Amino acid sequence: MFRYPYTHLFWQSKHSIVIAGPHIQVLDTNTGDVLHSTARCEEDQIASSPIRCAALSDCGKYLATSGDDKKLNTWQVDDLKHLSSRVLPKKPTYINFADNKDILVADKFGDIFRYQLHPNSNESSTGYARDALSSHENPSGGELILGHASLLTTFLLTADGRYIVTADRDEHIRVSWFPQGYTIESYCLGHQKYVSALHIPSFSPGTLISGGGDSVLKLWDWMSGKLLRNIDVLSAVQPFIAVKAPKKRREWKNEDEDIEPIEGEKGRRKNKGKRKEKRSVDGGDAEESQDPTMSERQPGEVSTEESEVVFVVHRIASIPSLVPRIVFSAVGATAIFWFSMDSNSETCIRHEPFYKPIIDFTLEDDGSIWVLLDADRSSQGGWSSKGEGDESNLVEVRRCILDNFTTSHPPPLALALNSCTLPATQTDLKVLDLYSDLLVFPKHLEAVAEDRIQDLSEIGVDDTVTADDGSNDGGITKRELGRLKHKQALWRLREAWMGHKPQLRARWSYEFVSQPYNQSVHFQTFAQMFAH
Repeated sequence: MFRYPYTHLFWQSKHSIVIAGPHIQVLDTNTGDVLHSTARCEEDQIASSPIRCAALSDCGKYLATSGDDKKLNTWQVDDLKHLSSRVLPKKPTYINFADNKDILVADKFGDIFRYQLHPNSNESSTGYARDALSSHENPSGGELILGHASLLTTFLLTADGRYIVTADRDEHIRVSWFPQGYTIESYCLGHQKYVSALHIPSFSPGTLISGGGDSVLKLWDWMSGKLLRNIDVLSAVQPFIAVKAPKKRREWKNEDEDIEPIEGEKGRRKNKGKRKEKRSVDGGDAEESQDPTMSERQPGEVSTEESEVVFVVHRIASIPSLVPRIVFSAVGATAIFWFSMDSNSETCIRHEPFYKPIIDFTLEDDGSIWVLLDADRSSQGGWSSKGEGDESNLVEVRRCILDNFTTSHPPPLALALNSCTLPATQTDLKVLDLYSDLLVFPKHLEAVAEDRIQDLSEIGVDDTVTADDGSNDGGITKRELGRLKHKQALWRLREAWMGHKPQLRARWSYEFVSQPYNQSVHFQTFAQMFAH
């Protein structure tokens, strides 16, 4: 029998809320009794897809949830009454409350919209009006706060509510006024990879801690954007990363194949499917040898040769005490990590192992940590039915004593969460996809660039090759062959210059690999880069 793992836990002294797949449960914190559950409700009150984002208001009375169905649902915690449901313009990446009355939603297009907790009666009548500054329409009339040019990964509001700190997949951290998001106070720039976690400790409100795909956590004076300190964490975390991601290879397609023929025009692109079929039959290219199940595999379900370690910081939190500590977790890691925030001593990263991949964690007021585990995950990356003993626990609790987390008798809430689980099917667990961040966040530009150049050499493209009959033995048309030769010539020129200007490497990879191919644009971009 399969069961849903817990993905979010909001601990409160009276009522605690836990989320498992599409379900929400409210439990009595002191006794562990299940007070309310959407699993007992009618089908129309259950989310049609797993809940990806959830936030609890500061007062603890309201819960906001959303997922792949692009619906923002609000709930009253006391009786789990469904208050409202609104359609979001794009899939959400993160949500949070502001002042207990507004809900902020970040989406995959880089925008943050603000919604009222209790929608106005005329809100739905706004239709699909588009804000002049937003990148897409908003069917529920949300107010645009700010926007990034890349996927927004996370954000937070400062304690005084005057500023909003946002992070994206393109290494940027921005500090803006709230709610006047168009006024930017500062940038915290220095990450080389995506930023996936932000935290401002309550005992140091002027310090921002950020982490993502870099090997370090960075400490900032966020008001000025000044970098205060780098703390190396990857070496301590890497031995505990149990879930790996499949190596990402992007198929090299002719950009013409993505354009549908327009009715009434001469269909010069109508045979795109035939050309593709010819390659697979006559040329015996990589499409035949590619594993057809690769696209259906989940992170961690691939062999060692097909997988790679991807580092993504999931959450950063802090424990105020005589010696303040910073606690963080990584996607797919089997331990919680912490270090002392003491600038007078060398930083030592310590860990507490749990032997199963950690989904999330939350802290009590006294510093005790509640850890949500993917306990039913097998060593091969699939799922196993519920086992016996402590190894099957979906929730573990550690008490903070001195400078260590120690195991003690589990409280009633933990016992209830480990016994009153919700059943799921193997399909449900596959849709849940707990480790999608391992594939979504990395851009793999360097890997894609190397793959493309390798493809050029494999088909033998060089300056002496011609195709008088319109195609060569590999099924490559004369037009395509010319483009391959041109790309190879550009790459050779790039390699010659990179030794003199290595700082251009990242920008070249972006311009050359990820942008739609255009010969004149690439030459112009190339000239501009090296002119500086």
